[in-house]
Amino acid sequence: NVIQMYKGICPLIDFGFENKAPGLSDYNMFVRLALKQEPVYMTRAEVAGGGCIAAPYQITQGTLPAIAVSGEGAARRTDIKLGTLVIDANTTMAELSNAIVQQNADYDYGDQLSYFVVHQQVNAVTGIPFCQFDACAVVLDKTSTVKVWDQLRSEGFRTVEGYLGHDAAETADAVFCWVHSRRNGSGKTLVSPQLLLANNSLLADYTGSDAYQRAVKTYGGENTVFLTPEEQANANAVENAGGNTESGNSEQGSSDGQGGTEQGGNSSTGGTEQGGSTEQGGDSGLG
Repeated sequence: NVIQMYKGICPLIDFGFENKAPGLSDYNMFVRLALKQEPVYMTRAEVAGGGCIAAPYQITQGTLPAIAVSGEGAARRTDIKLGTLVIDANTTMAELSNAIVQQNADYDYGDQLSYFVVHQQVNAVTGIPFCQFDACAVVLDKTSTVKVWDQLRSEGFRTVEGYLGHDAAETADAVFCWVHSRRNGSGKTLVSPQLLLANNSLLADYTGSDAYQRAVKTYGGENTVFLTPEEQANANAVENAGGNTESGNSEQGSSDGQGGTEQGGNSSTGGTEQGGSTEQGGDSGLG
């Protein structure tokens, strides 16, 4: 599942791991951080069919302050103050940019604010889950007359209690987040460290001990060890499932260099649109 998520999102997170060690690729960093999260278990048929579950993995790691998010489900708001601005269909990029820069000391004109969303889908014929990836961004500009909702996904750019937030009515079964980025004086891309936020009802069916047992049966069941007490053996089996994945994926990425990125052939990217907003996306799995 980690690999499938990377395949879909890799075109959107170039330079997303600001201080990765020499020799490590974005693929290595994504896998290393994702395997710290709760494991996702799929059956052999789902894996063979390119299945993917939208999970709350970390997609950036950097030195800018993280965007804090509060609230439940899709009805969440960031800590980015908007003052008196209420975003609607007539709000311009300049109005949004001015509100953000004037109300938040960590932001300046020329910075970029991006919104990422991964939608969960299920193939109607095979029943295999897959994901659709999308992102949009605004470069803070004090003069742009482009309308915010003409260029950006409206569910990620709403006013919620005086802060930039999310519209719960527009996003069901997805993971999403906002990322702050800028280019410093030497041309290096700086980013805020962010995790995708879970709002995917299908996620619970693919995590935990029941999901593990269902998946492992399709691979022939667990291997038992004679000298290990049964209860402890089961606990170790769950733990080792994550450990084996990390070892295999990390070695693959290290030997291939950017091999992980090359695997992302199922992803597609768009172009840069008017008003400094960039939209990109790709699909993972069957859809």
